[in-house]
Amino acid sequence: MKHCINCGDEIDDQASVCPSCGVNQSISLEGGHGERGANEKYCVDCGSLITKQAELCPECGTRQPASSGGSSNSDKIAAGVLALLLGGIGAHKFYQGNMKLGVLYLCFFWTGIPPILGLIEGILMLIADDAEYEEKWADGSLLGR
Repeated sequence: MKHCINCGDEIDDQASVCPSCGVNQSISLEGGHGERGANEKYCVDCGSLITKQAELCPECGTRQPASSGGSSNSDKIAAGVLALLLGGIGAHKFYQGNMKLGVLYLCFFWTGIPPILGLIEGILMLIADDAEYEEKWADGSLLGR
């Protein structure tokens, strides 16, 4: 068993989302929750309260998952450029891991709608700041969440 990085509850080792608080275990935490301050998280192994930037838990020594949230500025730029150049065939959706929308874009590229959506999404992704990109675009949703 491991512990949620947000609320500290025990969760299954393979869980990507905490069943108690609903937080994705691979995202960067923002703000506080209960006893956890805005710059703290819980160790995924022992559940101790540690700083958000900690690579190792001081209590048990377990290496913590990266706090970047699985996305970086280069991911945002790559997805935006793919959307601008190859958005009509859904390349940016495949890159972001949303296979269903990628296939949908690919199936309907001949209509001209996916290229227009790709152009709009590419521009919006590139002008979004990192937090907005992470919140709205990183999962490959259609026109953001």
